[in-house]
Amino acid sequence: MDTEPRRGQPEPTKRIFIHIGAPKTGTTYLKSVLLKNVDALAAAGVLYPYTDIGQSFRAAHDFCRMRWFGQRADRFRGEWDLLVQRSREWDGGTVILSSELLAAAAPDRIGKGLAPLAPYEVHIVFTARDFARQLASDWQEHIKHKHTVTLEKFVDDLVELGLDAPEPFGRLFWGMHDAAYVLERWARFVPVERIHVLTVPLPGGEGDALWKRFCATTGLDPAGYDTRTRRSNPSMGVAETELVRRLNFGVTKMQTNSYNALVRLLLADKVLRGGSPRLSLPPHRLPWLRQRSRALIDDLAAAGYQVEGDLADLLPADPSSEYVSPTGLTEADLGPAAIKAAAALLSHAGKLRDRNQSLRGRPDSSDDPDAGLAHQPRRLAKAGRRAARRLLGGTEAATEA
Repeated sequence: MDTEPRRGQPEPTKRIFIHIGAPKTGTTYLKSVLLKNVDALAAAGVLYPYTDIGQSFRAAHDFCRMRWFGQRADRFRGEWDLLVQRSREWDGGTVILSSELLAAAAPDRIGKGLAPLAPYEVHIVFTARDFARQLASDWQEHIKHKHTVTLEKFVDDLVELGLDAPEPFGRLFWGMHDAAYVLERWARFVPVERIHVLTVPLPGGEGDALWKRFCATTGLDPAGYDTRTRRSNPSMGVAETELVRRLNFGVTKMQTNSYNALVRLLLADKVLRGGSPRLSLPPHRLPWLRQRSRALIDDLAAAGYQVEGDLADLLPADPSSEYVSPTGLTEADLGPAAIKAAAALLSHAGKLRDRNQSLRGRPDSSDDPDAGLAHQPRRLAKAGRRAARRLLGGTEAATEA
């Protein structure tokens, strides 16, 4: 992957597009396409200066200097400066930087982060989606990070308390998903004519519509790149999400690394995708959300930002099906998802055990379920079996039916 600056030619006017979020608006998809096409972009004079998809998180963490996912504020010091250096040395006409975490940056961090890019034409790009879909997605994301708040309380607090909702929900939702609130901070440092709002296309449209809108903003040829990529951040259904929420009560002491591997990456992102109906919001909150969305649309239009797409896409649509309350689901309702999760955890623990037996060159011992396991795999295997037993314990009503 060639991201080295091209030298020996006069530097043209350089445009630097910084895609700052919001989370859950196709940002991971866009980053995956950009990283996949980094060489083709470079040949067209466009630098996407990341060497791996995780660098996006590291650099944004350094930019914001906030505590994210248990990481201390200065954990990745220097990562943003590295991207700035690559951007300054690039002699092509365009640079694209991207991380949805940048939406959370405080004004002082925005000023410091943008200062080294001052000689260039900096543009800010924000992808926005309607609040109803964002609230449901954001709640699920918090559940995948060990939280136990119910959907109803999560929504009630955000509606009634706004930014003052319990930590970290108010700050992370309104502070990162409200386009007007986020962009007002960035507009202190970047002219409004260089701030772009991309609305996320409504469901059922072209599969690459978001990519085309992104290209229209950044000047890329949408047909010139391979957009085939595995869709990231898959969604669980209502029963699967509620299962993980209730499971979180039993794994409060699990180490973050183990939780991420077993619950977030294995169960939530691979095993429990789909299945039950999609998450939706309590119907009595939809009128307020529509009113709040109309105010947002008015604010964005009045601000003078460049809009790609239609601001009307930010109005919550009528629900396509009857509301299913996650909190009201019974253990029998969660049974199919629980059995699926338990089977996956047991299979994962078995693979770890078999792999460790092979590495140690020892025969299997069917009488000792932990025989031959190394220290770390043994902990993971035990954690998997404990979680499986908890899950299976909640399916008794389902198996008796």
